[in-house]
Amino acid sequence: MTPLSLLFPILVSFIFSQDSNLQLSQDLNKDAKILANTSVFISDNATLSPSMRTVESDLELFYVMSSINISQSKYSAGQQGKHHVQTWRFDEGNIKAIHQIETTIALDTVVTQRYLENRAPTQQRIQNNFKFRTYTVSTTDALIKLYYLTEDEQGLLEYKIDDRHVELVYPKKKQGLSDLMPKVKDELDRLVVELSKNHD
Repeated sequence: MTPLSLLFPILVSFIFSQDSNLQLSQDLNKDAKILANTSVFISDNATLSPSMRTVESDLELFYVMSSINISQSKYSAGQQGKHHVQTWRFDEGNIKAIHQIETTIALDTVVTQRYLENRAPTQQRIQNNFKFRTYTVSTTDALIKLYYLTEDEQGLLEYKIDDRHVELVYPKKKQGLSDLMPKVKDELDRLVVELSKNHD
């Protein structure tokens, strides 16, 4: 039998390597498969005629970021409410920090549906589990150079490159997502700004 004292360092090493894993590459691949099998409405503040071609071109930049060598970075992790924050900081180069925020929410709410015609309002109970991951990149010339928000099952929800802001709306939305998004986005926006200001 192998002594526990010999197994423990291996176990700790394994847990740490899993916990400090930048998951952007996996999320990009997962989201690309979802987008390849559905048509989405695209809102882009930089053009009146956005397309999947422009989205695919934009995402190449995120693929580059997902392949960056983080072995020489300074890693830290912490919990802020429902948000698990992991950060990789760099002392040299243009990139100052990469943040990965995982937000897990168990939604249990009652939604009131109101009608224009003379029908009584109806109520619907919505229960669903959500896991969001948000990625941001801070550089020497921009606090928030890149921003990427995805949900495990729904897929890519929005991304930002400098001042460009692109949102994706799916024809079949995960139940409860529309009710949840305004508050989640507000919380994430505040958290992202706070994290980005602390990268120095």
